Amino acid sequence: MEFVVHITTNYDLFLVFLSYIIALIAAFASIELSNRVRQTKGRAKLIWLMTAGGVLGLGIWSMHFIGMLAFHLSSTMYYDVSLVFLSIVASVAGCSAGFWTVSSAAPKKRHLVYGAVLMGTGIASMHYIGMAAIRPMMISYDSLLVTLSLVIAYSSAFAALWLGFYSSFAKEGMGFRVKLAFSLFMGVAITGLHYTGMTAAHFHQHEGHEGVGTVDVTFLTWGVFISTLLIFIFTFFSIAIDRFVRKKSILQTMMFDSAEDGIAISDKSGRIYHANTALLSMFPEANGQTVPDVFVQGTVEDNRLTLPIDTRQGERILEVSKHLIRGEGLEHSIWFTRDITEKRKSEEVIQFMAYHDPLTELPNRYKLEKLLDEWIEDGKGVCCIFIDLDRLKFTNDTLGHQAGDVLLKEVTKRLKDALPEDCVLTRQGGDEFVVVSTCADRGRVKNLANECVRAMNEPFSINGSNVRVTISAGIAHYPEDARNGSELLSYADLAMYESKKNGKNCVTEFNEEIRQKLERTMVLEQGFEHAFEQEEFYVLYQPKVNVKSGSLEGVEALMRWTHPSVGPVSPVEFIPIMEEKGMIHSVGRWVLKEACKQWVKWIAEGKEPIVMGVNISPLQFSREDFIPSVQEVLDETGMDPNYLELELTESSAMKCEADVIVILDRLRGMGIKISLDDFGTGYSSFRYLKALPVEILKIDRSFLEDFEGNEEQEAIVRSMITLGHNLNMKVLVEGVEDAYQMDWLKREGCDLIQGFYLSRPDTAEAISARWMNMAAVSN
Repeated sequence: MEFVVHITTNYDLFLVFLSYIIALIAAFASIELSNRVRQTKGRAKLIWLMTAGGVLGLGIWSMHFIGMLAFHLSSTMYYDVSLVFLSIVASVAGCSAGFWTVSSAAPKKRHLVYGAVLMGTGIASMHYIGMAAIRPMMISYDSLLVTLSLVIAYSSAFAALWLGFYSSFAKEGMGFRVKLAFSLFMGVAITGLHYTGMTAAHFHQHEGHEGVGTVDVTFLTWGVFISTLLIFIFTFFSIAIDRFVRKKSILQTMMFDSAEDGIAISDKSGRIYHANTALLSMFPEANGQTVPDVFVQGTVEDNRLTLPIDTRQGERILEVSKHLIRGEGLEHSIWFTRDITEKRKSEEVIQFMAYHDPLTELPNRYKLEKLLDEWIEDGKGVCCIFIDLDRLKFTNDTLGHQAGDVLLKEVTKRLKDALPEDCVLTRQGGDEFVVVSTCADRGRVKNLANECVRAMNEPFSINGSNVRVTISAGIAHYPEDARNGSELLSYADLAMYESKKNGKNCVTEFNEEIRQKLERTMVLEQGFEHAFEQEEFYVLYQPKVNVKSGSLEGVEALMRWTHPSVGPVSPVEFIPIMEEKGMIHSVGRWVLKEACKQWVKWIAEGKEPIVMGVNISPLQFSREDFIPSVQEVLDETGMDPNYLELELTESSAMKCEADVIVILDRLRGMGIKISLDDFGTGYSSFRYLKALPVEILKIDRSFLEDFEGNEEQEAIVRSMITLGHNLNMKVLVEGVEDAYQMDWLKREGCDLIQGFYLSRPDTAEAISARWMNMAAVSN
């Protein structure tokens, strides 16, 4: 159907401006879409390729028709729908083909030319097909201007594709200003193409009627405007969302690839489809492989897979953990792979340090206890050899602790050489070693212990000095002797101490006698807790008699203990236990106070004052509060310090010469007498003995054993008496048990005697009744 057209020659400037804006937006959108096409692959690239071609083609087509509507003709104008649709197809197809041509994996310069020709042809075709859609018009063209419009079309297409895919901006990224400048230029070029083509057209009136298949201009105007606006809104909204998603994806990918741990993602079938850089450095062929093919030869520990791999740096240990991804139709797995080689090495070092002695690198006490528990839990019999060095302290004191450390290392070597492979040598600390084995042959175990003893026969060369040491060893067996590992060690230790008591440098097996001693010691230790409350402790007194006059000069206060079930317990037995348990300080103070109270009581009864002797433990004497404690007792009881005699053993007096002399001088300054007990057993230096502020020398009872007729013993005692007198000391001999001994001592000029021949230790009442009438104070 044809219609009459009334021709006019004016333009609607608003629509002209609007057409330029649409061209500008289309150009800007083409740049953004070219980025999407260039940066994606596979299916996503095809989608963005179609979107880019569609948006740019529709944008240019929209600009064209807005520009056509800006050109007013004198007659009513309609458009042929089929040709309008064909013009859209030409524009979209040309732009899409151009994008597709230059977006190949490795585009070359000829692809740019091909793409520009395809895109330019599509744009030019869109223009002239769109012009042909006008009804009812006859249009003729100026060939020169048509050629110019074609040049503009191809040049614009070439410029657009070059900037989007070949320029440095495309490779390095372009900023907003560059995009805007390009869009302004392309907008001018695209509108230039249109208006050049419009200028080349000459319209001729052709009467007719509106036919089927045409559309009204007003309707087309609004349709083009609204559809163009919606397309651009959708396009830029999609670009914005895609940019946000891509930024997030890039960040996630960077985090994924920059992670020090290896990370892989596998699908439902277990095939790895993405692995980061760290994982690919460990397994270069991981992508595309199944998980079992990659992580082979692994062991499962605590729901984690541990496997070794070989690298240029040597064997490394990896730890692999799995996390499931489920939801939104996904059922994938993420595999985290961590190199734990250094961690394992650190753990091994820490483990070694925790269970080994740092000096000798032998297993320590914790490793020993763990090993014993494992063997006993497995039902194995265990033998234990407890070894103690007899002279390590001497080496430390004379050559220094560094030399002592060297000695311990050398001892370790010899013990290792003496022991077979089925024995485990450990160090308990200090000078103690323990050998354990599952050997059940008691004879063989004792031979092994003796081999260890013999291994020390040759001297050690330490820093140029020959050092000789011996060892004492004790043996115990599980389950014959002990019920568990702790008892096994304790019993072997007790057997070792029996070796020390037997002269050292020997081996002792745990036996029933040692067990009975242990049980008795435990009973005594438990009895200490209630001994004071039950008044089981008491004090007896033994007289000290003047040899010449036979008169009583003093008494020695002696602590005694009668256990309710064991009976009387010797001080030789319970004093060491008290010292070990730390009770000797309080018990010693109690004895001193009881003795002082008894002296005051005798004075109150009208007795002549005598010297009260009290034994002092070396542990008491070494305490800083010893002198204040003595003064406190004297103040509480009211005893005259001039009649108090503190008896100090020779061995304790030999320790810390300067400190001992200072303490003794302070005691002497308080008026207290000092006697040196057990003289002859402590290897005193005569020079040191002369320096001590001691008034009485007490010769040990051991020198009177087998005394009668023993000229050597007599000579020794005689020389001791002479020594004491030469040092201006009184001499007291302990352990006098017969008349011969007393007569001999009297002839040799001994001053005082003490022993069973005169009196056993007795109660205060008995001493008072028998001896107080003989008292003769010799102060």
